[in-house]
Order: sequence, then structure tokens, then C-alpha cells
Amino acid sequence: MKNIKGSKWIWPLILIFLFLISMGTGFYISTSMAFPQNPATYSYFEKICNMPYISTPGPQPPEVFWQQGGNCDDRALALKTYLVSRGAEDVQICWVCRMENGKMIPSYDGSYGHSFIVWNNKVYNPSINESRKFYEEDIQEFQKFLKELFGFNTWYFENQTVGTSF
Repeated sequence: MKNIKGSKWIWPLILIFLFLISMGTGFYISTSMAFPQNPATYSYFEKICNMPYISTPGPQPPEVFWQQGGNCDDRALALKTYLVSRGAEDVQICWVCRMENGKMIPSYDGSYGHSFIVWNNKVYNPSINESRKFYEEDIQEFQKFLKELFGFNTWYFENQTVGTSF
């Protein structure tokens, strides 16, 4: 029998060990980091969508949202909080409304606005309504949808005091 302590056995064992470490690291990064193609990110988005819709007086903290559900403000805040906690950057809560002659007026369905997320120039709208759910959608397509369905025509990015017409 040959001596198994030789270098012939050491390198395959080192390569197998390094492969296992890289697989484990890759799995951890892919499930802990936020990026649109990450199944964990999409799963969290879907969990938000599946929460009950209830009207709330302004955005509620995610802890409250997860207990009772909420409206678009609460959904947007829950998604933004998750994305930022996972290292996402350039995440903004946006808001749209319908303006005429410099005044805000009700949309076609009677609402005064809608909140959602823009992340890396893509729209994420975690709606409970399947036909209004958008994940990684182009901004222009979402604007077209909002204008046709609700009559919204003015867009505000987070911390913006002057809206942009579309």
C-alpha cells in the first residue's frame, strides 16, 4: 500500500473543501442580499402583496403592517425597509396624484394618490390586487398604467416637494 499522506491526496481534499465553502458562501449571499432576481426578494414582495388591505392614517411601521395589513403607504414602507436592510441602495418611496390647474383632484376611483417603490429605476408595486401588482417594471409602462386606470398625472419622488408631470 502506498503512503496516503503524500501530496497526491492533499490537493483534491483542499479543492473539495474550497468548493464547499464557496457554495455555502454563495448560498448565503444569494439569500441575504437584495437584488431583483433573488427568490428571497421576490418572496418577500409576494408576502407583502398577500397581506390584507386596510385603510390607515398615514404610513404605519412595518411591525404594525405585519400584524394587521395596510394600504399602499404601508406596503411601500415595508418593502423599502426590507430592501434597505438587505443592502439595497437607491430605493425610494414614490407617490402619484392627479393634478389639474395646480390643484390635486380625486382620481377616477376617488382616491387622491398612490405610493409604491422605485428601485434602480424600476417600479415595485406590492398591491393586493393581482392586476395592479408590478415587480421590476419600467417606469414609463407604470406611468401609462396609472394614467389610464386612475387619471394620475403627477409623480413625486421621496422628499420631493415639486411633482413631475407625466
